[in-house]
Amino acid sequence: MTLTLTPEQRGTQEREIREWPQIIESRYDFAALTSFLKKTVAENKRWKNIDLTKPKIGNEWIDRGCSGGRWSMASGDWNFRASNPNENKFMLSFLYYYNIFGIKRNRGLEVTFNCIRKSKDNFELVEIIGDEFEIHVSTF
Repeated sequence: MTLTLTPEQRGTQEREIREWPQIIESRYDFAALTSFLKKTVAENKRWKNIDLTKPKIGNEWIDRGCSGGRWSMASGDWNFRASNPNENKFMLSFLYYYNIFGIKRNRGLEVTFNCIRKSKDNFELVEIIGDEFEIHVSTF
């Protein structure tokens, strides 16, 4: 099923896509965000038997664009998302794949740090949550 957008809706969507990275860059100090992520991981090394120190934290944040209605940036294995760039809620997450006998499975957990932006360079962890996912591969 495909939803057809009106010209007004399409214009609004295109404007939001253009503005999201600019708004985020004006509201977040990414060096401070990286420091916050490293500090938070160091203080919370494990969550529900998952090693939070294993996912790589990169040196910079790269714009990954919009996918599935969610705009994101990435630093190593971590993703940054803010549904509304003008609000102070944001998420930092990575994908953890279940392994059985060292073999990565098509099931896993998206581990998410729900956070609050207090200022451009000051952030707070609110909670850590996990959402299970499964990748379905079709054979044609």
